[in-house]
Amino acid sequence: MGKMLLNKKIRAAFQEELLLLIHHHADVDCVSSAIALESVLENATICASDGISSHGQKIVSIVESKILEKPPETWDGTVVALDCPNPEHCGPVPKAKQIVVIDHHSKIEGWPKGTEIIHQPQKTSTAEIVFDVISELDLEITKTCATILLSGIYTDTGQFRHANNGTFNTASKLCNAGADPQEVINILDSERPHIQKTTFLKAAQRMKWMQEGKWIIANSIVGSFESGSARLLIVLGADIAIVASGNKKGEMRLSTRASNRIVSNGFNLTTILESISEMNGGSAGGHPGAAGYNGKGDPEAISEITKQKCINAIRELP
Repeated sequence: MGKMLLNKKIRAAFQEELLLLIHHHADVDCVSSAIALESVLENATICASDGISSHGQKIVSIVESKILEKPPETWDGTVVALDCPNPEHCGPVPKAKQIVVIDHHSKIEGWPKGTEIIHQPQKTSTAEIVFDVISELDLEITKTCATILLSGIYTDTGQFRHANNGTFNTASKLCNAGADPQEVINILDSERPHIQKTTFLKAAQRMKWMQEGKWIIANSIVGSFESGSARLLIVLGADIAIVASGNKKGEMRLSTRASNRIVSNGFNLTTILESISEMNGGSAGGHPGAAGYNGKGDPEAISEITKQKCINAIRELP
């Protein structure tokens, strides 16, 4: 496992009442990490500050887990923020005795002074870090816990397409602890809800694409399911997918994906969306092949600016 993750301060913080805070529209990696910790810690409560994704809901459905829909203003214990590189991703963050962040994104920022951060950017999912945390706490990983963590790894690596040696090492340990890969696939690849299917079809119908050199960039506007729609455009043949949505309050979300081929050539979506955040405010985070942005503005305009930044980045590739 290498370097120990838990210092004395973090170990003491884990002895307090824990509020496991998951990010807005929490994905499977985030939800799995929270449920796995809750399953082995008697003093833990999960809080979803702004909903859970459809696939995240599938993980919730296989365990009896009560999830708070709104975080309290204060928490008499420790807040553990999972898969949240920035507090804006999971806000409002309650005032607490201690905040601990567990995350694998390339950049972590914005957390108040005194926050204890477990940052492992070499990991391909937060679930892998949580596995190491549970192991360091000398707690038993049950079959259900192992299956849940494997689900987080499976999805955040794009069904292992973005996995590395460490990913497979952790996945192997989880299988030895009782995780069933086929069960994970059955849970996550079950029939899609009708609204999700129609949204994906609309994303394809509204798609606009262009070619820059040998690379194809596709963009679309949807009402929801941005990340799934972006993955769909990659499956359809795009090297870069940009999918945006917005609401009447002027809030918008942007989800982007890139093919393995262009990422292996040095293309990085995270740096592009971080530049959008610097220009327009809001928050951005992710990985070279999958990144997201939350902010305010016109979804089409922000999508177009993102596309132009992608074009500029392509022109700088070797």
